[in-house]
Amino acid sequence: MTFETNPAQQPEPRHQPDPAQQPVETQQPRSTKRLALILVSSAVVLLLIAAAAVVAVTQSAAQQRKEGLELLKGDQVNALVDARGKLQPAANAYLAAYKKARNAPASQEEAEKNSAKEREEFQRAAEAARTALKSVQLAHDSGEDGIGVAAGQLAESYQGFIDHMEGLVDSYPEFEGLFREDGAGCNGLFVGSKAANLRERQTLLTQAAKPCREAAEQLKQSRNIAYVEFARTFDNRVAQLESNAGITAESEEKYNEFVQLKDQLVRKTDEATARNASDEELLAIADEAKALNTRIRNNRSEFDFAAKRYLSGVKDMPVLVEEVFSKKIPTEIKGYDSVIPLRVQILKDAVDIELVE
Repeated sequence: MTFETNPAQQPEPRHQPDPAQQPVETQQPRSTKRLALILVSSAVVLLLIAAAAVVAVTQSAAQQRKEGLELLKGDQVNALVDARGKLQPAANAYLAAYKKARNAPASQEEAEKNSAKEREEFQRAAEAARTALKSVQLAHDSGEDGIGVAAGQLAESYQGFIDHMEGLVDSYPEFEGLFREDGAGCNGLFVGSKAANLRERQTLLTQAAKPCREAAEQLKQSRNIAYVEFARTFDNRVAQLESNAGITAESEEKYNEFVQLKDQLVRKTDEATARNASDEELLAIADEAKALNTRIRNNRSEFDFAAKRYLSGVKDMPVLVEEVFSKKIPTEIKGYDSVIPLRVQILKDAVDIELVE
């Protein structure tokens, strides 16, 4: 038996749509959302990485600063203190060596040669102190915060001490040679016993004072304030000696003139009395004698004042020289000994404050 199928009754096959013919509108929103999510996720990741990097850098910088401050407070400041402690003994060793060589006796050139070793050792100590100071300055170069201010104040005092000690050493040959014949020859100022009269004394004093005051001018250029102050005072004292020597010399010459005038008045009075001169003439002679006596008294007053000052200047000169090392320089060093340790402690305290913060 044959069955025939009616085409009209056959079910129609389902139509399968072509993906290629799908409208693009159905895929575009999904792709855009995925892309946005990817971009947002990437941005978040980058931000997290950047934040982590900033935190890491900040922490690293903070750690480095902490280590730097601890180094400043410890090794660098301690090196500064140690270097300063070696500077003064080195200077004293040089001064002693130079003076010993000079008293041998030796010329200034020979004394410098014989004390060259001590001079070099001092110079190395000064360079070490300067290097230690530079290390502290470079460790904290900001002058705006507490540490910077404290470091700046310490550096100012410390550099002043280095300059003081270097000036003490550099200018010592000039100071030590003031009263040596092969130096400035200032002992020529004391010429009283060598002069026949006060005018000759003034002449000899003026000759000795010229190179002596020139040496004082050189000493005024020293970096050591004690030498500078001495040189200024010394220069003034020499000028006063010259002035007072001139006044006494002039007064002595006037006195000799007054003696002659007095003798003339005595003869004039005797002659007038012998010839029974009138009262008017005798009164006139008396007035001349009175005026002469006034001039003599004034001249004597000027002489006494200048003579006392001159003798006082001569007497005080050795004391003035001695006080440079007995009083002036020790006072300057004592000042640094008080200020520098205090400023070291202030710097350490400033570092501690910042480390705590």
